[in-house]
Amino acid sequence: MGKISANGVLHFLKSMHAAGAVYLWGANCEVITEELLESLKDNFGKKHYEKVSLEQVEGKIGADCSGLAKPLSGVDYTAAGYYASCEVRGKVSEMPRDRICLLFRRKKKDIAHMAFYTGDGMLYEMWDGCDHKEFVESEWTEYGIPAWIEEQEIVRKVGAKITTKKVLDRYRNAENAKAGKNALEHPYAPGTFYIYKIDPNGAVNISKTKEKAGSWVML
Repeated sequence: MGKISANGVLHFLKSMHAAGAVYLWGANCEVITEELLESLKDNFGKKHYEKVSLEQVEGKIGADCSGLAKPLSGVDYTAAGYYASCEVRGKVSEMPRDRICLLFRRKKKDIAHMAFYTGDGMLYEMWDGCDHKEFVESEWTEYGIPAWIEEQEIVRKVGAKITTKKVLDRYRNAENAKAGKNALEHPYAPGTFYIYKIDPNGAVNISKTKEKAGSWVML
């Protein structure tokens, strides 16, 4: 299966949310029928479906946390399988906040749950249904970017939160930042910042405090 753009991923997630997709263990975004439900019970055990009423879910789209990714990835992985297959992965505190990523939750030593972070402080997660809600970092442990999502163009916006992974030289103005001249003492260490201002030459003013001026850098 080929790759899909970040915009395509977002359209798909919005459509699943709008369609009222329901959580169903082992399902991969199929339309729920009596035949599908019985097949899932045979494969995964009836205990996972004790509270599922065919009358309430028949005709709806069903998926579990990893099943939501199946139409996009073309593979039927568990959450742990998706994490292992990501080209880029790491601690959730290091996740780029301006890109679509997969989120993972580790239970003890194992990856047990996943969701989609949408690059805007929000996420889509199969829980009660296809829930669309705010990203809370403490609820997740890892992130990953899979090969089946195309390279994402970063669109920076004033007020956005960003995460840097390298030391950045600081400058008093955008011109010096662009030219790489007269750097200030004490460069910015890797971490999380807010964008205060963006100069047309590509320099960005970032700060640890939202809506407060900081120093100019080249990201």
